[in-house]
Amino acid sequence: MERIPILTGQTASGKTEIACRLVEEFDDLIVISADSRKIYRYMDIGTAKPHYPCRYRYRMLDIVEPDEQYNVWRYYRKAEEEIRRALSEGRRVLVEGGTVFYIRALMEGLSDYPPVPESLVRELESMDTSSLYRLLYERDPRRASRIHPSDRFRILRSLYVVLVAGRSFEEVSRERFVPPSFRYEPFVLSIPVGELYRSIEKRVYDMLEEGLLQEVRTLVERYGPDAVALRKTIDYFEFIPYLEGKISLERAIADTIRDTKDFARRQKTFLKKIEGRRGGRREVLHWLSDFLKRT
Repeated sequence: MERIPILTGQTASGKTEIACRLVEEFDDLIVISADSRKIYRYMDIGTAKPHYPCRYRYRMLDIVEPDEQYNVWRYYRKAEEEIRRALSEGRRVLVEGGTVFYIRALMEGLSDYPPVPESLVRELESMDTSSLYRLLYERDPRRASRIHPSDRFRILRSLYVVLVAGRSFEEVSRERFVPPSFRYEPFVLSIPVGELYRSIEKRVYDMLEEGLLQEVRTLVERYGPDAVALRKTIDYFEFIPYLEGKISLERAIADTIRDTKDFARRQKTFLKKIEGRRGGRREVLHWLSDFLKRT
């Protein structure tokens, strides 16, 4: 089974910079993005997409519209397809990103759940979290017992499967499981929390200088403030109230920095569970360079 390295770490830790350094070193390297925000077109500054010419070597960027629903199964199929294509062309491959569900799917495999009707999505989305949890407990108490009552994302994801399939989440997951096609080897970028928080703060101000507010304004005008990508993406939804005149720019900046730090803390919880090599920027760059030379 082909060995594929994964470069992961918390947001603003320097993953993309390392990947671009490796692109400069290896002229046949293809980078597969594992970022649930960078899949959206026209969302460049706020998602910190790589700059050109490095960006030419990336795959899984700019593949859906900001108002289009996307899920981890679609990512899983497309990412493995891009990896197979690159390998068939005799290229080296690196996966880079920090989206927990994408990385977990690649490393562990994923179940091909049945498609969910849009009408059911709208119906469940309109319900409050406590009502959703009660419904899940009625239909699949075993699954409900494994989810925190306030974890809206996992409750919804479970209900989609249980209600469409008419069977327990565990049964559907087992019967429709698709194992990974490759053996992934993670390299986890770890930097001190103080340095990470300074990097997060600097990046927010750098994005503003690059034109983030105009990018958000253009997206809102084109897709509306309730477009799925804008509603769930840090560095975007915090600035919409400012553009609507509801809060000050200082408040929007503070909210963005706060939300990004909270997200980084959640990422850290998942990253602790990954069995892989961990180190600072220089160490990880060296390890990955050595790994790629041997593939």
